[in-house]
Amino acid sequence: MPREDADDKPVPKVNPLPQKNPPQRVTGSMNTIAPKPMVTAQDRMAKREERRAAPPAAPAAAPRPNTPPRAPTSVAAPVAAPVAAPVAAANSEEFQADVSRFNNLQNQLMLTSVNADLGDIENAINALPANVENIRARGYVFKNYLERKIETLATQWRDLRPRVEAAIQNQTRSLQADATNVQNAFNRGARPGAALDSLESKVNAAVSNLQGMYDALDDNVNQTQQQIDDISWTLQQMEQASFGLIATEAPVEAVPANWKKPDDKDGVEGVLFLTDQRLIFEQKEEVATKKVLFITTEKQKVQALQWEVPVAQIEQVMGSKKGFMGKDDFLTITCVSGAAFRSAEIHLKGETGEAWQGFIGRVKSGEIAKERTVPVDVKAVEAAASAPTKCATCGATITQTIMRGQTEITCEFCGSKIRLG
Repeated sequence: MPREDADDKPVPKVNPLPQKNPPQRVTGSMNTIAPKPMVTAQDRMAKREERRAAPPAAPAAAPRPNTPPRAPTSVAAPVAAPVAAPVAAANSEEFQADVSRFNNLQNQLMLTSVNADLGDIENAINALPANVENIRARGYVFKNYLERKIETLATQWRDLRPRVEAAIQNQTRSLQADATNVQNAFNRGARPGAALDSLESKVNAAVSNLQGMYDALDDNVNQTQQQIDDISWTLQQMEQASFGLIATEAPVEAVPANWKKPDDKDGVEGVLFLTDQRLIFEQKEEVATKKVLFITTEKQKVQALQWEVPVAQIEQVMGSKKGFMGKDDFLTITCVSGAAFRSAEIHLKGETGEAWQGFIGRVKSGEIAKERTVPVDVKAVEAAASAPTKCATCGATITQTIMRGQTEITCEFCGSKIRLG
């Protein structure tokens, strides 16, 4: 699902929740390769729908008095010159309406929109490998099925395109024969009647049947591009974030969201991030800094980390629908005792709560590791696993979550720094 931009509205500035021994971060850990321009899934679908929209009616120019009507442009082989028609027929509104209908069928007769669809699919499939290479170069290491998916789409397209092109040729020949019959009727100054009705019906059926041959594959191409678009947006937000990643930490998903902060009726606009180790909310909005008679006169852009919680400390995740007619997607997070907060409610904008429930579940269970294209650094894993369980200074049991890539933690009892690894 395409991401929505977070709403810009004035809300009171908020302070981050208190952090309990926040992990050390490695700033600039995301690659800073500029994203290459690419045609998005939304752009492709918009252009496809535009091609398939019915052409606007363009009434034929009114003929001059005592002048036979100009026959419509032929779509088949050259035909005999128009035969002079009786003036009465030329001035007939019904005759001119038939001429307009036939003229409006010209591009459809040549199956122009279908050929344009084929060219667009070809270009989109050819662009997919470079688009995936781009997100890999920028540091995205999950969804390892994308490369295989693209190979499969390319193979299916190589098999399907010749069959569609052969069907186009057959349909074109058949339609041109019917179009010639209609053209001949116009040349005689006669209304084509049932012949024009039949041609219009056959054109619509031909276009529909041809589109049916490749629409399923086109939808899969677009769904794959949408996955890449969402990843690219996630990386862009991470590259612009006010916080850094822990060493070996990798982004999984991000979505525009509104954190329903307690006692704040408007909530906090920003971005919800999920990495393979943390769930993070960053405020990212314009807030009112000055008002005159309840009207905002000055604003300031605020971007700041509001809270973070290790995925290991998330006890329960629940997606739901709320709001008017249940159209708003929400995610409710419940954390274990000792986490930075007990619960949080988040309004998602661009993804469903059920989808995010699944994302977090896959990270928490470790299933996400199966989608990696680059293995996790073994030493970092071993360092986290072998972390001390007691403080060497005061002897207190260490209860905080140790995340992979952390180099030290602070004892919550005596404040001593405990080196890891």
